[in-house]
Amino acid sequence: MNRSKFLSLAGLGFLGVIFFPKTGKKNRLTECNDPVTPPLPEGPYYKDEQLNRVDITEHKKGVPVTYVFMVEDEDCKPVEGAIVDIWQCDADGHYSDFKAENTINETWLRGYQKTGADGTCKFTSVFPGWYDGRITHLHGKVHLNGKTLLTTNFFFPKEIENHVYASPLYPKGPNPIPVLQDIELRVDKDTTRHDALVMDVTKDGNGNLVAFYKVALV
Repeated sequence: MNRSKFLSLAGLGFLGVIFFPKTGKKNRLTECNDPVTPPLPEGPYYKDEQLNRVDITEHKKGVPVTYVFMVEDEDCKPVEGAIVDIWQCDADGHYSDFKAENTINETWLRGYQKTGADGTCKFTSVFPGWYDGRITHLHGKVHLNGKTLLTTNFFFPKEIENHVYASPLYPKGPNPIPVLQDIELRVDKDTTRHDALVMDVTKDGNGNLVAFYKVALV
């Protein structure tokens, strides 16, 4: 890929938007009418590091963010024991543990957690940066009983991005890539798939960002 180098949980709500597949088929919904989380390609920077940890930050600088995921099944019941595996770039748009990034044997901004009885898990991290060709995103996979049920990206409200990127910790400033020029989304006719993957971002009692997403599986 050509690169010039890339939020108390009380009161969090799911940003409910519906996924219309490119084919124009009927919306995929769970029994309680939650939209099924749409997939996106894995991309070139996934590694199964098997890092079971809440805090994936290591030494990386950036605006702190807590990611909260709730995983539910097609009957709208919480899925216990699902493995949520995430990875992201740093404030400068680089990924860990890749030769092309000069980051071999580094493991920052990668990790997984298992969901509890309530179907939730969380991570602490820093808000991702961006790189050429992609809108700002977080990668994720959901595994259950040895099977990968979902591979996708999670996105952020643009106003949150712009606020974060005003920080000197992000010297590149705002991400200029329009949604439909993103290399993974440009095959779409509109922004519906993107909109279905936008996290609900609020602030906790200390003013720190908390980004929530309900993963609906079928």
